[in-house]
Amino acid sequence: MKRFLPLVFVLLCFTTVANAQINQDCKNTCTIDKIVYETAFLGVQFGSPCDKESKTDKGVIILKVIEGTAAADNKLQPYDLVLAMDGEAVNRRGDAMNAVKAYQPFDAVRFTILRNGRTLIKTITLGAKTSKVVQEIVCCDEAVSSLSKENISLFPNPAVSKLNVSFKEVIQGEYSFAVYMTNGVLVKEYKKRFVKGDLNEEINVDKLEDGIYVLKISKDDTTYSNLFVVKRN
Repeated sequence: MKRFLPLVFVLLCFTTVANAQINQDCKNTCTIDKIVYETAFLGVQFGSPCDKESKTDKGVIILKVIEGTAAADNKLQPYDLVLAMDGEAVNRRGDAMNAVKAYQPFDAVRFTILRNGRTLIKTITLGAKTSKVVQEIVCCDEAVSSLSKENISLFPNPAVSKLNVSFKEVIQGEYSFAVYMTNGVLVKEYKKRFVKGDLNEEINVDKLEDGIYVLKISKDDTTYSNLFVVKRN
């Protein structure tokens, strides 16, 4: 156990120095919460060679496709044979699993699939097996704006009773939320303070009539705007 103490001390010192450097170089610092995705995930259960119905030694068979994953979204099927990933042949279950793990979440991978005697090519964007929220202290001037279409997702759209606002990254602080009709009439407005781990906001739209609305989110001098639909029929 003692052999690790110097390393831990060095890491702690490095973190302290890094934070001190940020504080010294920046007029203002911001704490950003962001989602970190870990371990690329396809969403299938690979089988062993004895699970193959054919006598070929090539490829790895898919025994199960998990709903709501990249594999299901791209219509992979049980008993498909994965012959290659990005042109690299895979013939063993372990090789196929390790090949997927070698990628990063959201990498686009070219799969060569054998299905009912036909060879298919599918380019699939991998998902993530796990995710976690982490914090970073950064210069506010250099912080990636959390109010951008690249950083914010609205769902479901059309909405029925609730509209979910999901952030990839959030600078902690107070935000203003406002919902307008397309003719500019304000129908809903409130403020929300985002603290540690807040990356989602739920807006009740159950009292809004069916139609198209504009959501505006503001913080300091930055504003995000996007359209969403309320539809119940």
